[in-house]
Amino acid sequence: MLEKTLHPDEKYKAGKLGQSLVKAGIGIAVVFLGISLVLGATHPDGHMKRFMHAYLIGWSYIFSISVGMLWLIILHYLVRGRWVTVIRRICEAMAGAFPIIFIAGLGFVLPLLFGYEDLYYWAHKDAHNHDLNHHLLHKLGWMSPQLFALRYLVYGVAFSALAHYFRKWSRAQDASGDPAISEKLRIASGPAMILYSLFTCMAAFDILMSTAPKWYSTIYGVNFWGSACVGAFSALALIVIGIQRTGRLTRSITPEHYHDIGKWMFAFTFFWAYTAFSQFMLQWYGNMPEETVWYKYRLFGEWQWVSIAMLVGFWAFPFVFLLSRWTKRIVPSLVFFAVWQLVFHWLDLYWNVMPSYEWGMVSHAGVQIVPGPLTGNTSMHHVGFSPVDVTVWLRLCGGWIIGLGRNLTGNLIPVKDPTLGLSLGHENV
Repeated sequence: MLEKTLHPDEKYKAGKLGQSLVKAGIGIAVVFLGISLVLGATHPDGHMKRFMHAYLIGWSYIFSISVGMLWLIILHYLVRGRWVTVIRRICEAMAGAFPIIFIAGLGFVLPLLFGYEDLYYWAHKDAHNHDLNHHLLHKLGWMSPQLFALRYLVYGVAFSALAHYFRKWSRAQDASGDPAISEKLRIASGPAMILYSLFTCMAAFDILMSTAPKWYSTIYGVNFWGSACVGAFSALALIVIGIQRTGRLTRSITPEHYHDIGKWMFAFTFFWAYTAFSQFMLQWYGNMPEETVWYKYRLFGEWQWVSIAMLVGFWAFPFVFLLSRWTKRIVPSLVFFAVWQLVFHWLDLYWNVMPSYEWGMVSHAGVQIVPGPLTGNTSMHHVGFSPVDVTVWLRLCGGWIIGLGRNLTGNLIPVKDPTLGLSLGHENV
């Protein structure tokens, strides 16, 4: 394998780049928060419910991108990776946004904890009706606002601690040059990957899958992770290209590194489709109402068109074009597919959450009761895109950019990592 040294004229210091990103993130967050509040206040379905669902989707989006990058960092050490070394500082900055992400998530956790009932049906008083929800009652001990908030706190601490640990020791190596630090992190990466996998699946179950609490899927967490990695590698491609446009890392990051980023985008595009099909196939031929109900409301009525768009846009179209070597190596092409996949990653989360938005009403023993999501005639369930869905998403992306900027400081390359030379000379065979 070819080994190179860092070019003497390479600009690898972040300088004021992080500060500029923080300012940009604050501007985006403030502007789109104001727009979201105005749009939400005038929404015909009730501003709070729509705002909260849009907030959950937007939060899950920024959370997923950092989740994908944390996985790449841990995997890099676990398998003694080489090509990632030159971009690892950027990955660390992306994963380092977890504290701000989990602070932002209090926007939907605290209302839930203080009695808000219209985001998660299991928090609604009618979920405890035995005659209506006898299949749900055994889950309500786990799915309570208090335990949900406690688990959310555990997730926040766990993800933030993992990201901080790897970033802290990686930067310590810049100061000491001690090659033993790489081995220390390799040893830590094994248990870290186990914890990461456990908390990623649990967070997906709690935060997203429980929006349809009567439904369940054992593969849901893995499918969320696949979509998260599509979004994470797409965001990584754009951020790396953006940094190079500032004149930094222009000699260190080459088309070979872009090629590998594109390969991961391609791999997880297929992996997401594989897990999505596996989930669908198992529940389709099982033909049990408590499983098929989730797909019933996505394959019929208005939502079938979103499902078709997901199949074509999130899988078929990028899959075919990302097969090519040159699609991944030509920067404008890679930018196009990165933006494309980031948009469809958001649509994937929207498709997961919003069919559970409309709950309906039924009469039981002379009393009007809310039966929860995915009930009633499928033709009465509307896609109902709203501008607030997009503005809240962009507002939360602004918050994530703040977290990225806060961590994008110092060296943009781990200059004393023993594998840096191999990463600089990396070539795809």
